[in-house]
Amino acid sequence: MSVKFMGENSESKNINLVSRYWKKKMLNREEVLRIQGKERSLPYVIINSIELKYFNRLTNKNRIAQYTVIIAIYSFLLKKLINEFDGYVVSNYKDQCNSLLLSFPVDLKISFKKYLQKVKHEILETLKHSDYNNDLISQKVGSNDLNILSSYGININSDSKLDCNGIFFNVKINENEDIEIHASYLEGFVKKIIGEYLVQHFNQFIINLENNIELDLSEYPLLSEKEKNKLLVDFNGTDAAYPNDKTIVDLFEEQVVKTPINIAIVFEESKLTYKELNEKVNQLANYLSSKYSINSGDVIGVFLPKSDIGIISLLAILKLGGVYVPIDTNYPQERIDYLIKDSGLKLLIVNSVTLYIDNCNTVVIKSINFDCNSSDNIKKKISSKDLAYIIYTSGSTGYPKGVMVEHNSTINMSLDQIRSFEIVETDKVVWFASVAFDASISEILMSLYSGATLCIPTEEIIKDKDQFISFLKETKSSVVTLPPSYLGLLSENDISGIRCIITAGEPANPTKAIAAVESKINYYNAYGPTECSVCVSIYKVTKEDLDKSIVPIGNPISNTQIYILDESLEPLPIGVTGKLYIAGAGVARGYLNKPELTAEKFIENPFIESSRMYDTGDLGRWLPDGNIEFIGRKDQQVKIRGFRIELGEIENAILRYSQDLQNVVVEAKEVKEEKVLVAYFTSTKNIDKSALRRFLEGKLLDYMIPNFYVELETLPLTPNGKIDRKTLPSVAGGDLIREEYVAPGNEIEETLVAIWKEVLGIEKIGVTDNFFELGGHSLTAMVIVKKIIKEFDIEISTRDFFLKKDIKGIAAIINEKEWLNTKIDFKNEIII
Repeated sequence: MSVKFMGENSESKNINLVSRYWKKKMLNREEVLRIQGKERSLPYVIINSIELKYFNRLTNKNRIAQYTVIIAIYSFLLKKLINEFDGYVVSNYKDQCNSLLLSFPVDLKISFKKYLQKVKHEILETLKHSDYNNDLISQKVGSNDLNILSSYGININSDSKLDCNGIFFNVKINENEDIEIHASYLEGFVKKIIGEYLVQHFNQFIINLENNIELDLSEYPLLSEKEKNKLLVDFNGTDAAYPNDKTIVDLFEEQVVKTPINIAIVFEESKLTYKELNEKVNQLANYLSSKYSINSGDVIGVFLPKSDIGIISLLAILKLGGVYVPIDTNYPQERIDYLIKDSGLKLLIVNSVTLYIDNCNTVVIKSINFDCNSSDNIKKKISSKDLAYIIYTSGSTGYPKGVMVEHNSTINMSLDQIRSFEIVETDKVVWFASVAFDASISEILMSLYSGATLCIPTEEIIKDKDQFISFLKETKSSVVTLPPSYLGLLSENDISGIRCIITAGEPANPTKAIAAVESKINYYNAYGPTECSVCVSIYKVTKEDLDKSIVPIGNPISNTQIYILDESLEPLPIGVTGKLYIAGAGVARGYLNKPELTAEKFIENPFIESSRMYDTGDLGRWLPDGNIEFIGRKDQQVKIRGFRIELGEIENAILRYSQDLQNVVVEAKEVKEEKVLVAYFTSTKNIDKSALRRFLEGKLLDYMIPNFYVELETLPLTPNGKIDRKTLPSVAGGDLIREEYVAPGNEIEETLVAIWKEVLGIEKIGVTDNFFELGGHSLTAMVIVKKIIKEFDIEISTRDFFLKKDIKGIAAIINEKEWLNTKIDFKNEIII
């Protein structure tokens, strides 16, 4: 009895060891989402034994050794060719009845010889724990089919079937020592070309194994010299003459001479010709120089809403040799204070004397009598290498960072846009972007350099879709740049009359793009970071793009180079995803007051001597025709509704709310087919989510405020202790911020609840629930306002909606407007 008892203990101990091993290995891993695509096979390849002499000598026909070398080559090539590869491979070995889940290093800064040792250790360790085919292990682990836990599979001399969840290699070592490779892939998971590269490089590497054994894998070349030349030279053959010795002021004044009587600006009831605009600019510049000592390079801020006087201020600052810094009037006070302090403003041009600014001089624009100042051109010497403007972007450290852009950088971009978009004097270009968003520079300058008219809608008009549509029609606007999410709100009839639509800031909607093209509208998808003067690539959509699931971002604009590189700054083949680096005329000087960050992001260009390139943090891949597909972000930076956001800045702001908050993670998640921000946090005490959101309203821009707040007991971690963002839970109804439920009390409130439910996709909504705390934002607000107007046949603005924010408040506005309409009708009946 005692022997049997000891045996049972030994077996139980072994089962527990195996169970613990797999539990640890499978920690935070989920079943892979199998793409619903067809499995495609590539032509099989046979590597003759005569070419495998070193392989056979190294492995000495030992099956484990052969297995180790083959899977080492396969796994490291997966990382070289597929950016998302996380090191996990599922495999069958010989007659094993269980699939093995293997985990390999993804840091390839190591020799192949050392990598082999790590792979060997992993294989032997996994085989030691491979006997998990019993009910107890299955129950503890959750499954006895580990095939579901990786998209990457390989069989070596095994008849056991593995599903192809993404990429699959079936390798046979024949009796004559040939190696036979049958590779397959799922459509939609990778392009065919990736599978072809994988087979091609596997073949090359194993044949040249003796030369590769000491090779640093990070330096393994995926390209021949001819292929490299195509990517670096042919795809980047963008040299073009442009006036790199001129400034923004030079080009504007030249246009004034060419088209003095053309209308330059339309804003509300005001129209200014190029001659009149230049005179106003000169008058303001002469006023400023008479009142203040302004030297070249002095930083001058503009704190004005979008308007004609905003353009006048921008140009006046540049004519004085100053540096333009736009500050949005909707910014929270804390952000305004930071921008003023960080930029070292010498002056701030404002609209109101009531603005509280205590650390720089202010100029109240309304108090200036322009006609009392000379309208002659300023004779200030300005260099094309002088700073033109500083635009602040979201910063991962919790504070915005100022990007310094020189005159000649933005000139190259603007002139290329004029050529690409075919901007002419008769065009009417819309200034859509926020004053503090870099796209505004593009819109303003491509209009003013071409003799076209810049049409300026107020922020209130832009926030109200119907008002914006009326603005387009009334001004007969012909060129507009929009975030794809805003364009998605507009019908074909809404954009009829537009000649040219440019989308940027986030991935384009292919369906919307094709619909625009079919409506005879020129549609362009553009891309570029603030750090490279707004725009670096442009793609013109045509009817031939009908079947594309991703609209490309195009190829580099003139005098610009785009590189797609791996972690060792080596060029990647066509179709392989890597990080985007940008070089050329548009590269900014760097970040203001941040030399370390500048050195980190603006690095030496290894392909062009004495030049720099900017590390965008974006991922993309070359297409065979030289265009680029944008894939997403490498780091924590995301784009929501066209706005670039550093998640770290939001996380830091949330942590400042309360000392009780322990950990905070903000992630962009898909909720109801829309990308939204979700804040996950742990806390020692209950957090009032509504109060937290109100706190953030005073610290962050509206598009940076998370839509949802999810409290967790602990944040999920990866095996190395980092927060595992991929396994953060989805948003549920309980994550919404809700007031105590109050049911609708009348027919109007019931109708509004139904509209909100339809648009927000939420079942239970009370009449005191805050629209924005339910996950709403400016674009969904427009949709609801449109439905309210249609349902109640009254005029209500998005501004009304933003002021009230809940159903009870909106219902009160509708009641008042209906009463007024009834009163007017009653009066009309009496008169009749």
